[in-house]
Amino acid sequence: MAKDYFQDIIPPGDGSTPPRTFKPRPLPPDQPEGSKEEDAALNIPIQVADAGTADERQDDAPPRGIRNIPAPPRPRPMRQPETPNVVGRDFREGPPVSGGMPPRRSSRLWMWAGASVLVLSVVAGLLFFFGSTTITVTPKSRTAVLTSAPLVAKQGAAASEGELSYTMQTFDLEDSEVVAAKGTTRVESKASGSIVVENAYSATPLTFVKNTRFESPQGLIYHALSDVVVPGKKGSTPGTVSITVVAAEPGEKYNIGPAAKFTLPGLKTNAAMYAAVSAKSGAAMTGGAADDQPGTEPGALEAAVALVRGRLEVKAREAAAGQAKDDVFVFPELIVVTYESLPTTKEAGDSVRIHEKARLEIPVFPKDAFAQEVAKVAFTDSESVSVSMEPGEDFSIRALTPGDEGESGVLNLIASGKALIIWKIDAAALGAALLGKDSSAFQAIVNGFPSVLEARARISPFWKNTFPAEASDIKVVVVKPSATE
Repeated sequence: MAKDYFQDIIPPGDGSTPPRTFKPRPLPPDQPEGSKEEDAALNIPIQVADAGTADERQDDAPPRGIRNIPAPPRPRPMRQPETPNVVGRDFREGPPVSGGMPPRRSSRLWMWAGASVLVLSVVAGLLFFFGSTTITVTPKSRTAVLTSAPLVAKQGAAASEGELSYTMQTFDLEDSEVVAAKGTTRVESKASGSIVVENAYSATPLTFVKNTRFESPQGLIYHALSDVVVPGKKGSTPGTVSITVVAAEPGEKYNIGPAAKFTLPGLKTNAAMYAAVSAKSGAAMTGGAADDQPGTEPGALEAAVALVRGRLEVKAREAAAGQAKDDVFVFPELIVVTYESLPTTKEAGDSVRIHEKARLEIPVFPKDAFAQEVAKVAFTDSESVSVSMEPGEDFSIRALTPGDEGESGVLNLIASGKALIIWKIDAAALGAALLGKDSSAFQAIVNGFPSVLEARARISPFWKNTFPAEASDIKVVVVKPSATE
């Protein structure tokens, strides 16, 4: 076996210090030279503190200096012996160069894969349980161009099936103004107010003509200002309508408070109807007078009246606009406003307060019925389907015979301008027809609805090929069409 020798490194260019060679220490006398133990000892050097003489230790001592500091031993990997006769082996192992074992990545990859599968499962479950279907439909539409087109509307029950009907809404508005007083004037006026007529007699509407009498509990008579149509009762609930009545004579005695029951003297010949048809008031009757009151300068009085009526005109238009709702049409051109001067009242000092009352009569038309009538007049090939109408900016309508001229309760109208006629779609019926059907049947089902111009379906989740089986999972959206000629 080869022996190891250690030698100092001599700096280049310096020959002052001769190289020193370390000799192996002599073996103890009881160890024969050339034995196997000798070979093993030579592979693993052992330094004995007291071996040899003092001179030898002094000669063997390494020179002191920074260049002579021995480097720490480096770990050596275990190597297989070159020959099977080698006795000594170095079983020491140093740590890996990287500082430790490489991390195990397989477990982390499995963790991410499992999380991804879980997220996809949750998303798929949400789509399955909360998925819905949206049907977007565009209805058919046509633009009606009217030039003085005649329309006929009848009030309430007077209209037969297929005829345009309307109801008359009435309102009373009041306002006042202070005027300088001068002298006295004779004032005679009739009290008026609103009452509610009830029909507990029949399920069919009852019609009463203008000036129908209503008698108060005090025996005072009031007259209806226009024809009255009282709806029929529904079960035990009577039909009701609100109307305006005026006292039969001028005078303050007709200024009564709310009354629980007004009777109709004209029904006394029919005891059952007389008992089941009545009226009541929730507010007082006012405006009745027949005496001398403070007067005013003629010019000042007319100016004050014009000022008050101008304010009432604005209030009347606002009240009429408030009657326009989703299911009815109200046309400002058809509103009738009548004014009445009420008795003056004394104010502090030399002044009086004049009072004016405005009575509004507002015809109200059902939207669908009015649209159907316009479609019949505008299109000769009009289909018998339900339609709605969007009036254009230039659409107008006026009464041909104002006031109460002609047949009672009949309005002869003239319509002009453009209006968009839109076919109505039964969204609930369309949704019900699609329940549980295969997506391939969509077009055929939609073709069964003649009011549909175009339809699109969006089924969720995307992998489903059938429409939901629950009506709540199908949403039908009707798109408003654009105006076309």
